[in-house]
Amino acid sequence: GPLTSVYRWEGEVATDTEWRVTYKTTAARYDALEAVIIAEHTYDTPEIIALPLAGGSAEYLAWVAAETRE
Repeated sequence: GPLTSVYRWEGEVATDTEWRVTYKTTAARYDALEAVIIAEHTYDTPEIIALPLAGGSAEYLAWVAAETRE
């Protein structure tokens, strides 16, 4: 759902309603995903972070790999 983002913009404190989105991909496909987000996002500097994966079920990780391949 929506969340309130508080940040500095052009020297002022601003607040906006934003939506957090989680994308799932492989490390090999990360750069392509980031490029699409940057190209399509309305912000000059969208928040894009990648978190390290400590583990997961083999079946689920295989599904992610299969669904994100070219």
